[in-house]
Formats: sequence, C-alpha cells, structure tokens
Amino acid sequence: MRIVFAGTPVFAAKHLQALLESPNEVLAVITQPDKRGKRGRSLVESPVKKIARENGLTVLQPVKLQKKDLSPFSFELLVVVAFGQILDLDVLETPAKGCINVHASLLPRWRGAAPIQRSILAGDKNSGVTIMQMDDGLDTGNILASQSIRSAEENSDSLSNKLCSVGQGLLLGTLGDLDRLQKSAIPQNDEHTTYAPKVSKDEARINWLSDSTFIERQVRAFYSSPVAYTFIDGIRLKIFSAKESVEHKGNAGEIIDISKDGVLVGTKTRAIRIKEIQLDQGKGNILKGADIQNGWSHIFSSGKSFDQP
Repeated sequence: MRIVFAGTPVFAAKHLQALLESPNEVLAVITQPDKRGKRGRSLVESPVKKIARENGLTVLQPVKLQKKDLSPFSFELLVVVAFGQILDLDVLETPAKGCINVHASLLPRWRGAAPIQRSILAGDKNSGVTIMQMDDGLDTGNILASQSIRSAEENSDSLSNKLCSVGQGLLLGTLGDLDRLQKSAIPQNDEHTTYAPKVSKDEARINWLSDSTFIERQVRAFYSSPVAYTFIDGIRLKIFSAKESVEHKGNAGEIIDISKDGVLVGTKTRAIRIKEIQLDQGKGNILKGADIQNGWSHIFSSGKSFDQP
C-alpha cells in the first residue's frame, strides 16, 4: 500500500521503522518543525525526521498540515502516530482510504495527548493500543482494531515500550486487512470517554500530604518527562523510583529512615520508600539506596522533612 506517514516522537518513529520493514511503500513523512534544544543553541530534529532522513524519504514539516501539502503524492492512506496536530477534514478526506491513527490507549478511555501518563496516574490495571479511522474529532473515530495488555506496575517508559511493540504489530495487521476492517469498524461508546490532556511540570511535583498510592503513581507516570520532583532545604530532587511501604507510617514529608533500600518518607497514609533519586538540582547522577546512604546521609537524615509545595 502507498502510504504517507505523520508522526513526531520516538513512539511514532518505531512505527515508521516497522512500516519501512514491511511490504508497504512510504512515499513521504510529515513531522513537527525542528525545535530549539534545551539550551536554545541549536535546532533539534524529531525522532521521526531522523529515521526518515536515514532512509532517504521526503520530509515535510508544516506548522499546520494542509491539503495542498499532500497534493504532490499519489498515495492511498495517511498513517498518523503521535503527530501532535489536529487534522482538518479536507486533509482527512484526501487519501482514497482516508487516515488511520495508532493511539496508545483503549479508546474511548484516554482520548488526547497523554494517554500513557493518565492511565498510570489513574491506577489502570490494563492499557492497550487502538487503531481508529480518523474523523475530525479528538480521537473519536471508529475502531478498526485494538489490543489490551496488563499495565499495573509499569512506568511511563516501560509501558510506552510495550505499547509500541503492540502497536507495530497491530498496525501491520490492520494494513493487511484494511478493507474488511474499515467495513466492520466499531463506533466508540462516548459514555465511557475519559480525556488525557498534556501533563504539566506542576503535576509532577510531589505533595507529601497526598496518599502514598498516588505519589507512587506520580513517580511511575512521570518517569521520563517531566519526572516527579520534590525539594529538601531548597534543593530540587528528581525521583525515578519509589515503592509504598505497607508496614510503615510517619508524618507527611518526614524522613523516617535511610538505608541501603532507600529513603523512607511519610505521607498522608502509608510511608513510601524512595529508591532512585537525582540530586544537584536534578542534574547529577541518579543514585540508588546504598549510594544515598553512604554519600548523602547529611541531607537525608531521619527527622528532616521534604519541603511542601
């Protein structure tokens, strides 16, 4: 099948790679414009653009994709994976077979930009991938295929990797049976809709007056970006791994104990043990329990408290 692909992050790039290794023909790739790096000195290309360049593909980077951008290509289908733009109806109607989207949730649950993080924050025991026929709504199109996986203990990185693997196979299977699946596509049940808006840095700051279950979910949901964080004595710390401790309780934010297993901290309910942390305003090495105990006990001493928001 002759395809134009639209996507931006690593999740999308891996789906593009799967398409390139399949019998399908990718005629062009559309991705978001290059962005300034963290220090603003140079432009950084998207992971999708990198894969496209390595494979000699035509790359388009419109600020807003329009129908005229697609006119040079004789293609049958637009495949969209985490592109980052809402597509107008005339764009969706350009290819003969329309546009399909690979979405990292079990629609209609978690429509929107951050389904993986929202699923973890909500404590979902299952997640999955949905492939839908796109319409002009926000992830509202009819379902062509879906697949569920267990996700209860995953962080955002590990869940993204698992869903990516599922999505790659599901996408190729859908393309191989597209005509039949389009005829039997299932409308979404809007009564079961939940939304997944973009996450903000403020959401990643830990409030120690929250319950331990929610804090543990925060750490997993924001594992890679923006990363759960807190302060102690005004020093910013990023937390990469934490576990509830069913046998301990303590005052919210107070350090109960420090050991080779990590830093034990009180919350509104049970205590939580910080197992991996990054110091020096979040720019130092990631330290595990024994490293924290041996080198940073002067900061994480019993009885001290983390700063509250």
